[in-house]
Amino acid sequence: MSASYRPLELQARYRAERIWTGETLVARVAKHVEASPDALAVVDPADGRRVTYAQMWEDACTVAGFLRARGVEPGDVVSVQLSNRYDTVAVDMGVLVAGAVLNPLLPNYRERELRHILSTSRSRVLFTPMELRGFDHLGMARALTAEVPSLATLVTVGEGDPDGELHLSDVLRDHAPIPPVEVDAEARSEVIFTSGTEAQPKAIVHSEETVNSMVRAMLAAMGQKPSDVFWMPSPLGHSTGLNCGMRLAFYAGVPLVLQDQWDPAAATKLVESERCTYTLCATTFLADFVDELSRSPRDVSSLRVFGSVGAPVPPELVDRADSLGMEVLRLYGSTEAMALTWNRPDTPKEKKYNTDGPPLPGVELEVVDQDGKPVPAGTEGEIRARGPATCIGLFEDPEREAKMCSPDGWMYTGDLGVLDEDGYLTIVGRLKEIIIRGGAKIAPREIEDLLCEMPGIRAAAVIGLPDDRLGERTCACVVSERELSLDEVTAFLKDQGMATFKLPQVLRRVGEIPLTASGKQRKNALRDQILAESKS
Repeated sequence: MSASYRPLELQARYRAERIWTGETLVARVAKHVEASPDALAVVDPADGRRVTYAQMWEDACTVAGFLRARGVEPGDVVSVQLSNRYDTVAVDMGVLVAGAVLNPLLPNYRERELRHILSTSRSRVLFTPMELRGFDHLGMARALTAEVPSLATLVTVGEGDPDGELHLSDVLRDHAPIPPVEVDAEARSEVIFTSGTEAQPKAIVHSEETVNSMVRAMLAAMGQKPSDVFWMPSPLGHSTGLNCGMRLAFYAGVPLVLQDQWDPAAATKLVESERCTYTLCATTFLADFVDELSRSPRDVSSLRVFGSVGAPVPPELVDRADSLGMEVLRLYGSTEAMALTWNRPDTPKEKKYNTDGPPLPGVELEVVDQDGKPVPAGTEGEIRARGPATCIGLFEDPEREAKMCSPDGWMYTGDLGVLDEDGYLTIVGRLKEIIIRGGAKIAPREIEDLLCEMPGIRAAAVIGLPDDRLGERTCACVVSERELSLDEVTAFLKDQGMATFKLPQVLRRVGEIPLTASGKQRKNALRDQILAESKS
C-alpha cells in the first residue's frame, strides 16, 4: 500500500533529505543488541522483571518464529490486545520481527469493537489475556474466532488456565528464534483503529518510515540523552503508548518503564525509584500526578519532559506543575498524523502555558477556512497538516481516505486551531463530534445508533459535557416514551457488547432533539440547554 494521497515528489524529497532513512525499528534494535546486549530494555514493576535488550530480542525473535511457523507472511495482520506488561512488548516486537503488520488493541475493547476490527483487518492471529480486570477475554476471543474467518490462531497471555488454548509460555518454550524478516520501510507496518465522527472506527495505516520519522523528530526536540529512562503509563494498545513510548524508547536504545494500571501514588513512586526522565500521557494523568505530588511530595526531579496530549491542557495545570519543579510540554497530534507540534524545553514560558507548540521538523501546518484557503495568523480555522509522519492511508477504505486527504499531500484533521505569528499552534476545538474522555476518543454516533434500538427511545443525541478531571463526560440525551434510568440505559448498551469506557455517565430525557433546517442535530444548542439546566 503506497501513500496514494502523498505526491511522489514529496516522498522523493523526504528520502533525499534523509527524513525517511529506510531504517526499521527492528533493524535499530538489532544494532542496540549487538552493541549493548546487557543494557536494560524493560522494567515491569507488576512482577519485578528487569529485562535486558538481549533477552527481549531473543523473546521477540522466538515469537516471530512461531508466527512464521503458523503461516503468517509479511503484510499479514496480527492483533495484540494486552495490557502494559513485558509480555506485550515481546509480542509487539515479535510481530515486527516477523515482518507482519502490528494491530494494537486497547484491553477495554469488547465484542462489538473487536468483531469489526478483526474482520476489517483480516487478522490472522490474536494475542489475548485469559482474564483481565475481572473480564473473561478468553471467552470473548473464542467466540470471535468462530465469527472471523481469517482468525486462525489464538494465543493466551498471563496467569490462569488456558484450557486447551496455546499460551505464550508454550510459544517461547517450543519454538526457535528466527532472524528478522526483511521488509520495505514504506510498506504497512501498523494498522491502528481510531474512532472519528463515524460509527465505525477508521483503520489508520502507518509504515516504518512514517512512524520512525516522528520518533526521530521527537527525540531531537526533547534533546534525548543516553542516560534517559522512559516511563509509559499510556496503553501500549494505543498509538500513544506504542509509538511515543515503546517505539521511542527502543529506537533510542534506553530503558522503558511500564505502568500497567493508572495509580498516581504508584506513578510518583515509580518515577522517583527508577529516575524516569520522560513520559507522554493524557491530561488526566498529568492532573492526577500533580495532585498526588501536592499531597505527598516525592523527588521527581529526574522527570525533565512530561508531554501532555489528548485533551486541552489548562495553563493553570502547567503552572502548578512548574511550581513543583516539573516541566510540562504541551503537544498536538493524532493517530492519523502522529505528533505534529510540541513545545520544547527552551520554549518561552508564555508559549508553554498557552500554546501546543511549534511544528516538529518536517511538519507543515496550515489553518484554513471552510473553503480550504489559509487564514491570517491569529484567526481560527481547521488545521491541516502535511509531513513525513502522516499515515500512508486508511486500510482499504478509499472513500473515507479521499475525504481526509488531498491530492497534494495535505491531511485535514477536523480540529480547530489558531497559529500565531511565530508559528505556535493553539487547539481551540473540534469540527468532529468526537468526545475525548480521559484521553480516550468516543464516537457519539455509535452510541446513538444503539440507543435508538432500545425499546421506548424515539431519538437520541450524545454530547460531551465539561468535566474537571477527565475533560469531558458523555451525556446521552433521549426522547423516550417513559422515564428511563441511567442504569437501564447502560445495561442495554453493555448487552450490545459496548466497551465500558464508551458508556454515558449522564442521561437526560428531552422533549425533542433540536435540528437544523436540513435535519442535522444541533448539538451545540442541546449542550447549551443541558448546561443551563445544570446551573439553574
